[in-house]
Amino acid sequence: MKRFLRKKWVIGSLGFALVILLLWVATTRYTPVWAFRNTLQYHIYTGWWSLTDQTTSNQFGSLQGTVTNTRGAAIEGVWVIVPQWDGTTYIGRTDADGRYTIEHIPIGTYHPVATAPGYQSVRLGGYWNRVTINPNATTIANTDLTPEPARSVTPGTHFALAEPKTVQCDIPPFETTAIQRQIHFLSDDEPNQLSFYYPPPDTAPNPAPLLLVIYPGPADGWVCASLSLVKAGYAVIAAGPAYTFDLEADLDELERLLTFVREGQFPGSDGRRIAIMGGSYSSLHVQRLLQRGQQVDAALLLGPPTDLFDMRRRQEDGSFVPPFGLDQAFIAMGFPHQDPLLYLKYSGAYHVRADFPPLAILHSRGDDTVPYQQSERLAANMEAVGAPYELHLFEGGHYLIAEQADADSQAIYDTTLEFLAKHLMRSTGAQD
Repeated sequence: MKRFLRKKWVIGSLGFALVILLLWVATTRYTPVWAFRNTLQYHIYTGWWSLTDQTTSNQFGSLQGTVTNTRGAAIEGVWVIVPQWDGTTYIGRTDADGRYTIEHIPIGTYHPVATAPGYQSVRLGGYWNRVTINPNATTIANTDLTPEPARSVTPGTHFALAEPKTVQCDIPPFETTAIQRQIHFLSDDEPNQLSFYYPPPDTAPNPAPLLLVIYPGPADGWVCASLSLVKAGYAVIAAGPAYTFDLEADLDELERLLTFVREGQFPGSDGRRIAIMGGSYSSLHVQRLLQRGQQVDAALLLGPPTDLFDMRRRQEDGSFVPPFGLDQAFIAMGFPHQDPLLYLKYSGAYHVRADFPPLAILHSRGDDTVPYQQSERLAANMEAVGAPYELHLFEGGHYLIAEQADADSQAIYDTTLEFLAKHLMRSTGAQD
């Protein structure tokens, strides 16, 4: 009898542990498990839908509502986004009375989201954060937005620049030689990711404007791109954050770098004249730094993703096939309609503000990594909020300045320098 009870207890304990494990796997945000879970769910769902011939409904309804702050005052300019599983979105924006209307939404159940500068993004709907669109009817979904909490980044410590070494670029017409110094500091008590400082040439004004260039890959793989900017008279910091689903820790580190700049830790640079640049994946970092309120004189994006919903839609309808495994990364992020706040967080087109610094957006129509329509979407939303921007479209493929010597890279280089000179090469008074 005791042996039977002991066996029953062991089986019960194992069963309980299995239930706990399954619950953890189903709900955890631990990235490897979360990404695997989303990928498995995607293949199960899409496989089932293909067998059952799921199609979009040909019946439609609309969504209306009012967005207010916690005091009940209307908020103008709130983006309200209704995403489907494949990234297709139905979008509205609140007027001066805080009201929005979104028409022609296929019937079904959705998880709409709302976002506005200075407020926390939210899901709309009742307890389950969902709304149901019925045929030929209007669903009402009101919400209020809470101000973003005050945010601060702890300072970096133990800052040091390594001994200088000479590096060179042999790609015409960007051939040049410059000094490179590796940057060392503790970021949240951890060594910072690989980054370099390139002081300006002796021919540049002293102090020279500084460019923080955030590359889509390790900083030591972009030496020629950095040197082409040094050659033009700038001090350059080159950073290359690791690829991840959550950029916030890397953004904290980049903010610490900018604090060191303003404290005068980079000899030859002017901490009062700063621009930030990014291309491809790393342009997400630039957009998020602007959203965080970093005060810089200008920003520049090359081939930027700005609307992850739309990129996912293009992937699902087959009009865009992301290279480098990015298609699997999108799948691992989960369905847009199930985790819309994640897609929204890094969709910079919906977080633009009128007080942004001047922004240059450069993109190629032949870009096979990030569709050029992403830049058009960002430019349209910048126009809608009255923010200063320039949109430049080129021919060719997916590239960054100085990584290939052809007419397009030269045109991008010239456009970049013209934009930076317009906003950085100004008098700073007694120090110039």
